[in-house]
Amino acid sequence: MWSWLWPIVVGVLIAKALTTWVFGFAYVPSSSMYPTIPNPCRILVDHVATEVQKPHEGEVVLFHWPDDPSQIFVKRVIGLPGDTVYIHGGHVYVNNKELSEPYLQEKNNAYWQPYIHGTWGPYHVPAGHYFMLGDNRPVSDDSRDWTHKYVPLDYIVGRADMVVWPLSKFSVIQQ
Repeated sequence: MWSWLWPIVVGVLIAKALTTWVFGFAYVPSSSMYPTIPNPCRILVDHVATEVQKPHEGEVVLFHWPDDPSQIFVKRVIGLPGDTVYIHGGHVYVNNKELSEPYLQEKNNAYWQPYIHGTWGPYHVPAGHYFMLGDNRPVSDDSRDWTHKYVPLDYIVGRADMVVWPLSKFSVIQQ
């Protein structure tokens, strides 16, 4: 019996190790990253990407929410350590330069009006931390709203690479 059981046990352990430390899947129930990540869906997460290279501006990452680390969020990195982020009139400024955001949906509708007329910041990102925003700003629970505004580097668990389920929504996530 052991001769056929041990390969199954080893295979399960290897699969578990790969999905824990190399890649995995995550369920996205909210529309905070729409249209980049439709909801609900499952995404492929690359755990190694953020271990070998620090997150960069515009990268979509999964992380432990600073206000409750038991929860995992997915958002886009906007501010890097040392950056100053300011949001006014629907535009994001990082270190006094307007951020180009081609991944956002069209903002010329009533849904976006509160965001377009709002002002947030300035936020001064501390060393070793990141400022996060969702792509669907009017509904996103992101750094603007949190008690602990910044995500520590060690809270980041991986990069969101692609939408894999449902198959009709399969797409590579724009970084």
